[in-house]
Amino acid sequence: RGTLKEGYFADIVIFDPETIADKATYADPKQYSVGIDTVIVNGQVAMENGVQLEDVHAGRMLRKKITK
Repeated sequence: RGTLKEGYFADIVIFDPETIADKATYADPKQYSVGIDTVIVNGQVAMENGVQLEDVHAGRMLRKKITK
């Protein structure tokens, strides 16, 4: 999401296309995907070496603009 430009908001996901897989099932939906190495949210590393960093809260709520 976003544009990679100074002063802009952007999210980056670094993954291996050979190993990325969704492990969630209907019976057990709250499972992380595998093959994702690093996630950067608004310029802050939120996941590194496949481990989510718990003290990072860089996201913002995206709101849908309602037009009449």
